[in-house]
Amino acid sequence: MNPAPAEQDFQEAIAFTKRLGRALHRNGAPAYRLEDVLEVLSGTFGLRGDFFTTPSALFYSFDLPGEGGRAYLQRVRGTEIQFARLVALDRVFNEVVLKKISIAEANARLDRVLADRAPWHPLLVGFAFVAASFSAAFFYGGGIREMLLAAACGIGLGALSLLTRSVASLARLFEPLGAFIVAFLATALASAFGASDDLATLAGLVALVPGFSITVAATELATGHPLSGTGRMANAFMTLMMLGIGVAFGRSAAEALLGSAPPGVIEEALPGWWEPATLVLAGLSLGVVFQAAPRHFLAVVAAVFVPWFVLHGAEGHIGLEGALFLAAFANGIFAHAWARWRDLPSMIVRLPGMLILVPGGTGFLSISALLEGD
Repeated sequence: MNPAPAEQDFQEAIAFTKRLGRALHRNGAPAYRLEDVLEVLSGTFGLRGDFFTTPSALFYSFDLPGEGGRAYLQRVRGTEIQFARLVALDRVFNEVVLKKISIAEANARLDRVLADRAPWHPLLVGFAFVAASFSAAFFYGGGIREMLLAAACGIGLGALSLLTRSVASLARLFEPLGAFIVAFLATALASAFGASDDLATLAGLVALVPGFSITVAATELATGHPLSGTGRMANAFMTLMMLGIGVAFGRSAAEALLGSAPPGVIEEALPGWWEPATLVLAGLSLGVVFQAAPRHFLAVVAAVFVPWFVLHGAEGHIGLEGALFLAAFANGIFAHAWARWRDLPSMIVRLPGMLILVPGGTGFLSISALLEGD
């Protein structure tokens, strides 16, 4: 017996809601954003739904006319952030809510979005890791020697990222293996470069420290999503632990083979034009790492400039902690203003702007100090 037309419509609506929710979750949507999207979407279909998200699962509950309700659980693995895909998913959501396309058309669009390749080749992403490490050394106060050493560490990290694409079993060990490689290279090459291996190590790991995860976790906790926020914070803490352990082993291995590197002396400050040039490079490299579409690169670069200049403009007046708060506040204002203007996800500019404030760097240094007995 075929289901009644109304029941068939509800089944299609539920199936599409689950598909879009899973796609958004896999591409980095935080709990507060994801649950809001699913509530709006289910309301558009005439469904009354309740949703609950964790960093690794989605729960759906729908009350259907004449029924006691239906509940579903989706496990979500392999979360990654791709800005271009987030934009495409957001466009599908908007057109469904505005009733510009049917569920069948939306499913076809969703198939194409999920099947599309990332806009940037993995080899270019590997080079972006190098550029991000090079730029980060400047932000941490390093000179040209630290920047070059950090870039050398970034080459090792980029090579590992390419290897994990062909050897899937290595993907789960990416953070500790990446930390081991970066620390080993920084310690082994510090003498040749005459640079600080500590600073180069931190800069080389900038793409791995979970600064955004910590920020999202804190936001989820503040917006009433304690389970998701606690789970994400615990995962970020474990990532920091794995990075710290990887650095400890990498440094120990290099010292056992080559001896301890003499402490490097950071050079005098670079010329003033290095700052804007390095910020542009950082924005472009983060755009490639997070697979942003070329048309959004200007916004990504602008998002890097805004919090950086607010931070350094305010630090001399209100101290580092107050300046960090003000810079993060400016980043949020800029990101949401841009998102409303362009009708696009704010994460495209919020994430690069937040990473330039390196909130994960302090956590990594704390773990490193703990492992060293301090």
